[in-house]
Amino acid sequence: MIKGRITPASLVFLFLALAVGLMAQAADFAGTWLGKTEIPDVGVDELTLVMEKTESGFKGKLTDTLGMLTPETELRDVQTTGNEMTASFNLADGAAVKFKLNLEGDKMTGIWEHQAGGAGTLEFARKKI
Repeated sequence: MIKGRITPASLVFLFLALAVGLMAQAADFAGTWLGKTEIPDVGVDELTLVMEKTESGFKGKLTDTLGMLTPETELRDVQTTGNEMTASFNLADGAAVKFKLNLEGDKMTGIWEHQAGGAGTLEFARKKI
């Protein structure tokens, strides 16, 4: 055991090491997320996003209340970088939609883009058990 006093420099080093370690941890997108989006000329669509951690990243399923999706629509091309997730899926009519979400604590916000050019915002909150 090394004896001695804690210096200000050692406290700064300890704080920086802890901060870098926390930033290096992967964001946790896993869980059930309840959300909504505004569909132009249609209205508010309530969404349920279920994300699972896999060996290579994440996979997910999306369900909505307006019937724009088939039940438990599989997400494709799920990519995560830091607190950002991107993915795509198909609507019930076959049209492709891609989205990008930013995770902050138990909330995710972002945008979606329809293949024909429409777009909108998304917001999700992690479902509490």
